[in-house]
Amino acid sequence: MKFNSKTSHTLLMVFVLFVQSWLLAARQTVDSPRRVSDFNFNWKFYLGDEPEAKNGSFNDDSWRKLNLPHDWSIEQKYTSENTSGSTGFLPAGIGWYRKTFAVETTDQNKIISIEFDGVYKNAEVWINGHYLGKRPYGYSVFGYNLSPYLKYGANNTIAVRVDHSVVADARWYPGSGIYRDVRLVTTSACYIPQFGAWIETPVANAAKAEVAVFAVVRNETGHARNVSVRTDIYDAQNRLVGSTRKNMKSTFSDTIKMKMALQKPQLWQIESPVMYRAEVVIEENSMLLDTYPIKFGIRHVVFDANKGFLLNGNPTKLKGVCLHHDAGAVGAVFIRDVWKRRLDRLKDIGVNAIRSSHNPAAPGLLALCDEMGFVVINEAFDEWRENKDKWITSRFAADMRPGMQSGYGDIFEEWAERDVKDMVRYSRNHPSVIMWSMGNEIEWTYPYYWKMEQDNQGLNNTVNNEVSGMTTDELKETAIQIKQWIKEVDTTRPVTTGGVLPKAGNKTGYFDVPDVMGYNYRAANYDSDHKQFPNRKIYGSENWGTYQEWKDATDRDFVGGVFLWTGIAYMGESGPFPWKGLELSLLDFGGFYTPRGHFFKTLWQSSPTVYLATKHAHKAQWVYRNGVWEDYRVRFWLDKWLFEDVEETWNYAKNDSVFVEVYANTPQVELFVNNVSYGVQQPTDFADHIVKYLVPYSAGEIKAKGLNNNKVEAEYSIKTATNIAKVVLKADKTTMQANGYDVVHIEAYLASAKGDVVPDKDSQIEFELSGPGVNIGVDNGWENNVQNHKSNLIVTHNGHALLHVQATQQVGNIVVKARCGSIVSNEVVVSAMASDNQ
Repeated sequence: MKFNSKTSHTLLMVFVLFVQSWLLAARQTVDSPRRVSDFNFNWKFYLGDEPEAKNGSFNDDSWRKLNLPHDWSIEQKYTSENTSGSTGFLPAGIGWYRKTFAVETTDQNKIISIEFDGVYKNAEVWINGHYLGKRPYGYSVFGYNLSPYLKYGANNTIAVRVDHSVVADARWYPGSGIYRDVRLVTTSACYIPQFGAWIETPVANAAKAEVAVFAVVRNETGHARNVSVRTDIYDAQNRLVGSTRKNMKSTFSDTIKMKMALQKPQLWQIESPVMYRAEVVIEENSMLLDTYPIKFGIRHVVFDANKGFLLNGNPTKLKGVCLHHDAGAVGAVFIRDVWKRRLDRLKDIGVNAIRSSHNPAAPGLLALCDEMGFVVINEAFDEWRENKDKWITSRFAADMRPGMQSGYGDIFEEWAERDVKDMVRYSRNHPSVIMWSMGNEIEWTYPYYWKMEQDNQGLNNTVNNEVSGMTTDELKETAIQIKQWIKEVDTTRPVTTGGVLPKAGNKTGYFDVPDVMGYNYRAANYDSDHKQFPNRKIYGSENWGTYQEWKDATDRDFVGGVFLWTGIAYMGESGPFPWKGLELSLLDFGGFYTPRGHFFKTLWQSSPTVYLATKHAHKAQWVYRNGVWEDYRVRFWLDKWLFEDVEETWNYAKNDSVFVEVYANTPQVELFVNNVSYGVQQPTDFADHIVKYLVPYSAGEIKAKGLNNNKVEAEYSIKTATNIAKVVLKADKTTMQANGYDVVHIEAYLASAKGDVVPDKDSQIEFELSGPGVNIGVDNGWENNVQNHKSNLIVTHNGHALLHVQATQQVGNIVVKARCGSIVSNEVVVSAMASDNQ
């Protein structure tokens, strides 16, 4: 081989790159002094007030042992006594949590902190009897430094008092207790604090990404230190793709910024949510002081006044849903597998966006959205300075008890700035988060806004006399202040709010404050406001679940999309008892598809889809007269949210007249009863995009076919099934880790001898569970189901029920079967395997 200067230079570069790669790879093998310990296990709990429990010497031997996260309200019985319809008819109260843990003497010069992802609410924390502080807002992520009060080489006790004694404090079910994860974080005395490192990508396209890394370096050693801060970035395949370093003099708390460029990055997109990992490292004279990991995505988000929402330069309609934070039978606790199943089904329907309603989302939910490809609006508040009405019996009754009304307005002055800034801090590294929402329908707390609107929505709000003597608009001024607080922490995302009174908001200028304005149920104002305010960026922040609401967005490029109310049925905002919650949703309380869910799948998915459901013609809202379908619903305001309560059944009396709805995204549909055709129709011929038939009942099978140029592209059928012969169990997994977290969902169906679901003869079933698994909740998905969720017994609804089984930390086979009278189900076996951490 002939060498020349060019060849020598090339070989030298190859060698240098090899050495750099080896050195950088070696960095990954160095143990970080940072330890993040799962702090969810082995707590003690007491339901009631016990002031002495804050002391380390208190005897809690008689207290209940449990693991976090925990919601004590969902464990209670539904009742109308001392509860509220606004919060789902479950008791609240005061509870205490305690945990005793050892701290090694080798940790004496380190910083040990506890971090809470959410405690509902008024959480007060003590360590060894020393008061650490109070956090009133039940959705805040917060933490405390324990180090000054720890006993090293000995046991320590942390105590948490949770005060949720006011039952009517929200307009939905909030839960009670330490309902999100807890961590113990151990670092050196020169470290990156909670929320202390974040990444921005001011330039992000297929050719190049500019990555800016920010880190707060906190030095609690008492003397200045000369440190080096380095950031290494790894791609989804764990390959090192970038590195940068800066030196700094660390005094007490200093923020450093580093920049680097990545060539041809893999962009985070809804269809392919590619994640990167950064390691922010603090070193001093080659000694490792801290390593702070960050998962992030590279993407570019823009809202345009004429083009709507653009992700990485591509116009993208938001197919969004609003979501409250409860999860049916497990209540407010965040369990990853429970929410993974729910999000999987929303993704199957075609949902690509989530609005956290109306409070900050759990960090674990945001992580799932990062991984699964959902964009998120993270919302701060439902109330600002003034509280909204809550009720005891139902939202139709004016029975607010004196002294029981509570809300965020009680603490806004003291806590709003910190709460909204912490919301931004804990979630700013999530690529799924595309906007910060300041709040929801705050106008309702200012009656003069309603008076200015002069447009009766039919919500039956009481209009008080106009507030007099005001020199400024408090609502607008508060919005300006909250927006400023958000911008002080993050300028990379727009600020929004869910507005409901646009005429008034336009008059006062409130609707000009957000960067992007959300319209709640106000599609009628899209065109006029776009014309009057051509630079305003608009989207539907809360929408009725109808075809028209979606069409109003798709017909207008300038409308970013919609967020249906709601994605999944939620507890609260209901009554009278036993109506515990609202099923105005794509999925019911058990995560089963509703008719509306099937309908929106035909709107939001491109693959050919067809579905049918039925109802006795005498009970249907539609009547066929003179060749025309007429909607004769009672004109009540709630009708705008409701969907025809058709059912997946083909069980009627002979020759009954049956109303049939067919949902399809194919050009035509054809309906058959026992292979007899009832004609071909087109969804586009119906204003609501729902094909309707009126047919005589005949036992057998009803089938809908989705056609395209006479070719069958999809079909769906229901068979007559009236006698229960089987109970069928289906599990969503056959293996899981024995880690104390993983959950298997077991769906139970009442079935005929042929295996068809029997939807009309709901019966009690009893689950039998053996092996290393725990029943953490049963449900049937119904909004009037007030059965005890912590039971082996459940009466089915529409022929089905759901069992949640959570793994323990023991390996082995979990065996589940069910009984319905003398009928015994098939047996489901799930293997609990050794955990990655075991």
